[in-house]
Amino acid sequence: MQLTAVFETWHIGDGNYPPLRRGQLVNLSFELEPHSLSKSTFLKDSKFEQIKDAEYSFAGMVPGVYSDPPSSPIVVVQAGDFRFYMNSFPPGTASLSQGDACEGYGRLLLDHYIWVEFLDSYDDPPNLFYPLRLTRIRSVKIPDSFISRSEKGMSGPTSLSPDVYPTTAIAEVERMENVEENWLFYLVDFDDSTIGAAGIPLTFRSRAV
Repeated sequence: MQLTAVFETWHIGDGNYPPLRRGQLVNLSFELEPHSLSKSTFLKDSKFEQIKDAEYSFAGMVPGVYSDPPSSPIVVVQAGDFRFYMNSFPPGTASLSQGDACEGYGRLLLDHYIWVEFLDSYDDPPNLFYPLRLTRIRSVKIPDSFISRSEKGMSGPTSLSPDVYPTTAIAEVERMENVEENWLFYLVDFDDSTIGAAGIPLTFRSRAV
């Protein structure tokens, strides 16, 4: 299995994940932020397909829905051989329940903590964790046009779709740095073909190596 996911730099400052390096073994869960999502009456083909970088299309089934009061529910999806969760939804999306089929597309990111941190509170949760090797890291500088600056500070997005930033904003790096103030995010490639049989501890809140 090969995956590309977004790593937003606020994770480092908040202590969710350490700065990662190329070649590192990790054990991660993932979430998908859907740009489009619909309930299906019939699932013809369960799939999880890369569009570009961390953008994916999917069609799958919902094995479980978990409460996250007072926020949105946590909807787990099995799409092909891959499992992820969704915790945010486009406006007007129909609610999903256990056993529903769904399809859509969106951006794959590292679990922002809602699954891994509160796993013990979910009833009979499915396994969303994947042991992987980190094979590539690209830093993406968020263009200044997306940043708002004022006397009180700055604000802007923590990641972007690949159609809104130039290729010149992308740089290959060997490891991440704690550079949240520089307005960038990382595109991280993973592969599970060379990890061997050794157990890999969860990467969430682990120390940098």
